[in-house]
Amino acid sequence: MELPPNARYKVFKTKKYSIYYLLDDVEVKGEPEKKFVRGGHVFYFFGSVVVIKPVKESSQVQEVPSA
Repeated sequence: MELPPNARYKVFKTKKYSIYYLLDDVEVKGEPEKKFVRGGHVFYFFGSVVVIKPVKESSQVQEVPSA
């Protein structure tokens, strides 16, 4: 697992995992053992390291025609 040097993140440690919560939309390099999307986040599992990346919202505002 590799993060760019300019990536901003918060680290949380438990007995089992080191959890990196990404604050920026950066590319996570490496081949995760598991990867899934839940609750608006992408979770990458690299052994005892978990990287959590918020899903970038790509919704576009559409105007509703008035009657």
